[in-house]
Amino acid sequence: MDDELLVHEDDIVAAKPLGLLEVTQRQEAMNLGFDLNDPEQLEAYEQAQEVALFVKERMRDIKPVRVAIAGFILMLLVGLIASGWYWVIPRDDVEVHTVYMQRGGHLIMSELQNDGSRAIRDVVVEVRFYDTQEPPSLIQSMRVEVDTVKAHSSLAGDDLEMMILGYTVWDNYTLEISVSYTMFDNSQKRMEANHLVGFYATEMFVDQADKTTRLF
Repeated sequence: MDDELLVHEDDIVAAKPLGLLEVTQRQEAMNLGFDLNDPEQLEAYEQAQEVALFVKERMRDIKPVRVAIAGFILMLLVGLIASGWYWVIPRDDVEVHTVYMQRGGHLIMSELQNDGSRAIRDVVVEVRFYDTQEPPSLIQSMRVEVDTVKAHSSLAGDDLEMMILGYTVWDNYTLEISVSYTMFDNSQKRMEANHLVGFYATEMFVDQADKTTRLF
């Protein structure tokens, strides 16, 4: 009984009186900006109707399960490509994060992050704290040397922290940060950055070395 009560949309359109159907089509054409008295626009309108009917028929054939499977496969492919870039493709991506704080003096903490897919070797990180006189005078510094920093790991600790006492927090100072290392292809890389500190009680800096990727 239910099947007998179902009426297809196309059957309803086909069952319309020809006069009413023509009036409806002309009204739709006018709403879309077509002038059916112009042969060229009439032909364009008919082609548009054919395309709309084609799309409607194809949409009926699309099943939600197929769409879900296709979306899952696409996400899986994107994940594989991203993981290949992150873990497999040889590349170097090194940053130095430094925090400056005024805590009864000047507290400086640094961390080297190796986000590349290969280890870096012969790593040297140095942070120097200068006054802003001319010529600038070195107040205090810290330096760390390690043989290797593995891929997707970081270098931090007490050796990359220093507390500077006996110098007013009302003056400005220069923070000089440098890092040098050997990349996976045995080439040498060095990065230097200078930051003027003392304007704020807390500041954070992220210094990025030039990235290198080897696809071949």
